[in-house]
Amino acid sequence: MELFHEIYSSYINVVQCILTEAHQSPITLGRMEQIAAENAFAESALAILPKLTGDDWPLLTPCGDHTFRSRLAHPPHIPLSTLQKSWLKALLEDIRIRLFFSDSDLAALEEMLKDIKPLYREEDFYYFDRYLDGDPIEDPAYRQHFGIILKALQENCVLLVAYEGKQGISHFEVAPYQIQYSSKDDKFRLCCLKYSRGAFRLNTQLNLAKIKDCRLSSESCPAHTGDYRFRPVSRAPEPVLLRISGERNSLERCMLHFASYEKHTEYDEEQGCYLCSIYYDRTDETELLIDILSFGPVVQVLGPASFLEQIKERVRRQHSW
Repeated sequence: MELFHEIYSSYINVVQCILTEAHQSPITLGRMEQIAAENAFAESALAILPKLTGDDWPLLTPCGDHTFRSRLAHPPHIPLSTLQKSWLKALLEDIRIRLFFSDSDLAALEEMLKDIKPLYREEDFYYFDRYLDGDPIEDPAYRQHFGIILKALQENCVLLVAYEGKQGISHFEVAPYQIQYSSKDDKFRLCCLKYSRGAFRLNTQLNLAKIKDCRLSSESCPAHTGDYRFRPVSRAPEPVLLRISGERNSLERCMLHFASYEKHTEYDEEQGCYLCSIYYDRTDETELLIDILSFGPVVQVLGPASFLEQIKERVRRQHSW
């Protein structure tokens, strides 16, 4: 049984919007088509409107001039089912979702769902591929910083940030455009444009746990910041090709470690090793590079040339230390 149905839930929302508007004043067929297009799919009007204006769903009554009124005495209200409330209660118990609500909001939600059992609990899941050094989400300072960043995104404000990097704490201005979450690392990252040479130009990712202080600026983010928001996934033109020796259980370890990536693996009988092609998003390139290096000599990068050069450069840099 599906908890929420993509198609039929949309139909219910469309009918609710139409009946709500038809309760206030007569509604035309054209307006109903517009509501269906805005709240569902392109072809939804073809399925919904004939039933509403005909005898299948007797919820509207014609009132002349090709307009309709709602037959209901009150605007429609669709209550949540017990199953839906149970699912929401489970979400509310996730400590990460609490970052998006104030304490008063959380108290109100908990009061509304106080008699509901959660659909599942956190202890029902076993994460075998997640690092244990996730963000300190329950730390009051972390929650405060997250709230400020969220407000900056909502109000399109520049942020003043104190950030702990390799060279200590540095202070700079950023124009935030997105928050990302890595389920494997259990960490949040702030995607932003860092101010440099008189403009917000350096595309940067900041680990939220390393932000030691942040404040809202009175300055608004430049218009071009919006171009970076929720960009579609940009797949690298070529996959990373790995040669996996199979020693020290390396194949199983690689399959588990890179489970979140699309990949193709085959056995090379001549060389007695495995060849694995990993397809990845450009934004994950640095993380993928670090993960591959963590396997040491049991994994060899064969290409592409640009990725291989980054591996060599990072190894040279580590060797120089």
